Amino acid sequence: MGQPETADHLLVACVFAREVWHRLLSAIGLVHLLPSDASRLVGWWQESRALLPHNLRRSFDSLVVLVSWSLWKERNARTFDNTSCTPPQTLAKIKEEANAWLAAGFRGLAAFAALL
Repeated sequence: MGQPETADHLLVACVFAREVWHRLLSAIGLVHLLPSDASRLVGWWQESRALLPHNLRRSFDSLVVLVSWSLWKERNARTFDNTSCTPPQTLAKIKEEANAWLAAGFRGLAAFAALL
């Protein structure tokens, strides 16, 4: 039997989520913030943001919310629609969503937008 399907597991600790986070954090030069397989979302988020310069913290917060939302939608697609994406496909969807947020006037991701 696998790991329990907790929010922490689904959003930061499972292999799929960690690969998405690795690809994303590598692309923006923050791979050193990669969560571990024992990470809990809130603790990892708080510890990671504390390591960033103040001017990047709000953008990082927005990024965590966006990626968490995207991972949750992927989980629901697998559960309810019997479809699945690969980590690169999920990352592409995250980039699309980030661009949509920016186009709608949300500037919270601006610090990372060009790197995504």
